[in-house]
Amino acid sequence: MKSKNQEITSEEIELLFGLDSKIYEDISVCFTTYFEKFHNETNQEFVEWKNLFQPLYGDILNKDLFLKHTVYAQILKTILIINLYELEGYKDFIRILETESFFGVYIPEFRIFNWISIEESHFTAIMKSIEENSFKKEDLFHSLYQEVINPTTRHIIGEFYTPTILVKKMINYVYNIGDKVLDPACGSGSFIIELMKMIWKSKISDEKKIKAIVNIYGFDINPLAVITAKCNIILLFNELLPKEPFNLPRINVYLLDSLFPKSTNNNDDIDVSKYFHSFDVVIGNPPWLTYKDLHSRSYQNQIRGLADNVDIKPKSQYITHIELGAIFFYVIAQKYLKNGGIIFFVITKSVINGDHCKKFRAFSCFEEIEIWDFPDIYFFKIDHVCLKAKYAPRNNKDIKSKYPIKTQILDRKLNIIENTTYSSIKIQDGEVSMLLPSKELEYLTEIRYSTYKSEFNQGATLVPRTLVFFKVIKELNNHLIISSDSDILSRSKKNWRFDYQKKEIESKYRFKTFLNKDLLPLRLNITRDVFLPINKEDYSFDIDVLKKDPLAFDFYSSMNKIYMERKKGTSEIKTLFDNLNYWNKLTKQVNVGSFLVVYNASGSNLKSAVIDVSENKIIIGSENYYFSTELENEAYYLAAILNAPILTKYIKLIKSSRHIHKRPFSFPIPKYNEKNKIHYKLAMKGKILTSLVYDLVYNNPKITAKKIRLILHKKFEKLNELTKQAVFK
Repeated sequence: MKSKNQEITSEEIELLFGLDSKIYEDISVCFTTYFEKFHNETNQEFVEWKNLFQPLYGDILNKDLFLKHTVYAQILKTILIINLYELEGYKDFIRILETESFFGVYIPEFRIFNWISIEESHFTAIMKSIEENSFKKEDLFHSLYQEVINPTTRHIIGEFYTPTILVKKMINYVYNIGDKVLDPACGSGSFIIELMKMIWKSKISDEKKIKAIVNIYGFDINPLAVITAKCNIILLFNELLPKEPFNLPRINVYLLDSLFPKSTNNNDDIDVSKYFHSFDVVIGNPPWLTYKDLHSRSYQNQIRGLADNVDIKPKSQYITHIELGAIFFYVIAQKYLKNGGIIFFVITKSVINGDHCKKFRAFSCFEEIEIWDFPDIYFFKIDHVCLKAKYAPRNNKDIKSKYPIKTQILDRKLNIIENTTYSSIKIQDGEVSMLLPSKELEYLTEIRYSTYKSEFNQGATLVPRTLVFFKVIKELNNHLIISSDSDILSRSKKNWRFDYQKKEIESKYRFKTFLNKDLLPLRLNITRDVFLPINKEDYSFDIDVLKKDPLAFDFYSSMNKIYMERKKGTSEIKTLFDNLNYWNKLTKQVNVGSFLVVYNASGSNLKSAVIDVSENKIIIGSENYYFSTELENEAYYLAAILNAPILTKYIKLIKSSRHIHKRPFSFPIPKYNEKNKIHYKLAMKGKILTSLVYDLVYNNPKITAKKIRLILHKKFEKLNELTKQAVFK
């Protein structure tokens, strides 16, 4: 074994070998040229790769991604060989390259990337980059792995890297040396690496350390993750273990689906069943995916079946929101934990406050539940918590006896801000409503729902936007020349990125709408053009009527064809119009009053505005909710309340993630009464603030909602006083 000097970090690995590095670029060009000359997408390795990654990536599998994965795998293998072996030159490297075993550690996942090897010049470049240096004892490849698995792809497969500071704190909280531990979705191995480091730093004998290390297990369905984790662990061992003699302990990281555990690689030759009910601790960060994110109909059905089996399946309207993390929490505990074992996950916050997780919060086979909550989004772009529980399969305790739940509120450095408890407004019939701090419940349990809840409606599903939103190039007598809206196009998903130019439609199919981003507090900033194949008078859709307008019919037909070709295979929606009018949310907008009150369906803060539609109609999209009235004062009364900061504050206590939906009406906003002085004052304040916002936007068209709230902070605070009197008295 080699001894090394200066330490190389994960960030330096990314700089040396990442997508923007010369080494990566040179290898990529070489591999691409070779593939195009001697291989194609029918080759055995490509087909096997596609089969392995299909459950993860769905339809985005292509040659470019295969080559990207190959370059990444070959770089890791090269680094591993250079670091582990005394090499005289490239010939020694090639000799070792032919094996898939590294000092007794078998990495069969490399096999699908062995259709090519790096050239001598690339080997030399990598060797010069790392020779005479050691590696920092950490998840060494996580930065490079995160870059190769880019943000869009990570979202598709639900992978989010857990920062080391959080990994360490979680491990220190539940792990005792010698515990048998499983990370069921180990990714690049962050939890495994930190567990092994903790073991090696302990004061027990080396023999006991090795025994404890062999008790650490990781499973993952992603071959690249398994490769990365194994390479990380081998390099860690190389830094930790004595150089003479050098024998690697067994590495228990396996390529398999923890939820449906059968080995996905016959070369692993493991009997997964022998690990059932054997672990003391399950810890990790399971995929942040929902049912609707899954690419396979059969896998969706399997997940639905699991949710049913462990009795956490939500009501039918929430089926598509089933959290994979919630499934992991129950299923993994029941499959792998000993009676009394501990499960501890980083998980999306919606499991404690989402309507789709009411059965999850019954914690039917758990006790001694604990939550770590974070007042801000420190580590991920999604609201999250750490959830810990003791597995108790024969737990027959009443659900209410499990509450309140011990909770720590932590700051960015993971220091405790507050020790508190969380409980629920309603625990009934095996379901538990959202969890909130107990002190907040003392007030909120008195709250009643507003009658306005049933009167606000979500807008229409005007997607895919690239197919129906447009910019007018030229207006003629009774028709328009249109092209794609470049703003919409620039923010579209790759699958729906369709650019059309200079198409023609009849003018009567031009409608106005807006997006969430176009809505400001008390003002609709801009409107957008959207093509809708409906009658402007009664919003009806009739394909035979549409045929009488050949331009619109041709345009709709071509867009519908694209929709049918690109929609998910699991989608049961038959046509583009069926999608636009999902649940009749488009056609039902025909009967609206003179004034619309609109507010955003998601976001950090509520924002609402009044739109006068007495002269010109507007279509509301699904990013916003709307209420229709003939009473101008009622409209401004509601807009004033919906923009009051206090309402946003209370909604943040009860909303799941960034979603707002009908949460404002979980509070008893009373019906407008012209004779009520507080109601009338709120209406007048709404009108005054609307005028002030109009002036701000006129002078600064690009002003943001945040800036408006900052400039008019004192004005909005005055809304709080009136809202408290009207709603929270």
